[in-house]
Amino acid sequence: MRISISIKWTLSAVVIVILVVAVYAFFMNSDTQKSVESETQRIQRIQYNALDEIGEQTTRYISLPASSLLYDNDKASLDKLLSPVVQNKNENGGYYAVYSSIIAPNGKVWVAAMNDDYDKLEMAGTSFFDRARENPPIEEVSQEWLDANLAGKTYPLTEDIQRDVTTAKGESQKINIRQYTHEIRGTNNNEIQGYLVIGYSIEGLNQEIEAIRSQGDLRKEQALQRAIWLAIIAIIVGLLISGLQAILVTRNIKKLSKAANRIASGDLSVRSDVRSHDEIGQLGDQFNTMADRVQMLLIETEQKAMLEKEVDIARSIQTTLLPNAGFAQCGPAQLYGYFQPASVCGGDFWSYNLLPDGSALLTIGDVTGHGVPSAMLTGCAKSALDTMLNLNGRNLNLCQLITTLNAAICQSSQRTLFMTFQAIRISPDGRYAEIVNAGHNFPLLNHNGEVKGIVARGQRLGDNESSHYEMVQFNLAPGDMLLLYTDGLTEYPNAQGTEYGEKRLRKVIAPLAAAPVDAAFSQLWNDFASFANTPQSDDITLMFVKV
Repeated sequence: MRISISIKWTLSAVVIVILVVAVYAFFMNSDTQKSVESETQRIQRIQYNALDEIGEQTTRYISLPASSLLYDNDKASLDKLLSPVVQNKNENGGYYAVYSSIIAPNGKVWVAAMNDDYDKLEMAGTSFFDRARENPPIEEVSQEWLDANLAGKTYPLTEDIQRDVTTAKGESQKINIRQYTHEIRGTNNNEIQGYLVIGYSIEGLNQEIEAIRSQGDLRKEQALQRAIWLAIIAIIVGLLISGLQAILVTRNIKKLSKAANRIASGDLSVRSDVRSHDEIGQLGDQFNTMADRVQMLLIETEQKAMLEKEVDIARSIQTTLLPNAGFAQCGPAQLYGYFQPASVCGGDFWSYNLLPDGSALLTIGDVTGHGVPSAMLTGCAKSALDTMLNLNGRNLNLCQLITTLNAAICQSSQRTLFMTFQAIRISPDGRYAEIVNAGHNFPLLNHNGEVKGIVARGQRLGDNESSHYEMVQFNLAPGDMLLLYTDGLTEYPNAQGTEYGEKRLRKVIAPLAAAPVDAAFSQLWNDFASFANTPQSDDITLMFVKV
């Protein structure tokens, strides 16, 4: 008995279709489940990493100035230091600080602050924070609580806990907290002065993760339904394969065309569903590969745009840390400052401050490299400098200033980045100046056309936490001009590989002794611009100072 070819094609097509649909449904369900779990874990990891970075940076940067404030028993400044932490609420990220506090090793609560969304917080076995009572609500915590929660642990410490709170609406609830704890140590004897404790709510993160899981379950259900419908349709189509072989080829081409139209309309998730072992099938695979690459390219483009936005924010923050470029009067000195970064963010730093005794403090620094990491370190140096000036401005000692900055840079950079730094104080009458140098270029003094370098040496900030620095004093006369600069100027190469150099710099500024500071800057910069014919590779900072 002979069986016709059409029947063979029909039976073969039905069997193949059933097998393919069954395997497809199995793998589609499996892949969907794996994709959901992978996406959930990835988002959870990203969110928690972002929160950990914020929490650890916040505790680390607050613990440094808190040490000095604890030493001075300055509770008001401590409260101002902690209050902004709980006032920031990140709606998009799903987390925000609920409370922040500083607790001494003897159990004394120095200061405690809590987010405005809550009125009461249960911690340390009692009402740790209660807006109905005076803040802080308790003067000390029990020794048992200290031993169990703070003492004898490795810091910085991150832990997930639950806290009992009462909201601003009077509702009692438990919230999940990710708590960050950091020791506050003295800068001299390294003795523990207290513990900085900050708690972030992760309720929003958990809700986002649950929402993703719910969407994944819905996707699996929809995928199963599509697989069932696909099986029904495929079986029916399989019965017609023997008589519609030519039509199938056309249908595959139409599928490719439809997928291409959907991609052209913006739906990059679509893929061709061509199952053929001929040239059309190969074309379908190549189409899917092309669609995958286009989708990956768009994702990378979006990520790049987000990164550029974050860098722009970092540049804006750095701009607020540095003085405005141009002319300024500071006590006995007139100055003109200018900063030009090599990239979006720079690693150079300059500043001027009028001290209470009428003297002028000039500072300039250069972090190794440039970009966001260097800009972050200059921000740390600026914060530390402002703190010391606020605390010791009346009795400022330049050696102590540089030593303290060195300790701050060592702790912040962990010997991954270094900073040259220079501080000059000009007396109120402008007749003499003091300088302490931490590995920075010697400043140039122009006295009646004679240019010489003010020699003062010292190790870079961040090299060695035990470095010592010496102060050098030099005389000034009315009309003397100082030039402070970073090596981005003198080490700038032209197209021939020749550096601008200190020799050319001295030659340019020598005839400018009687010129105003803004005119002197213009003359130097015009000469430099005529020399520099290659892309800038390092930050450039200049400060002309005239007594």
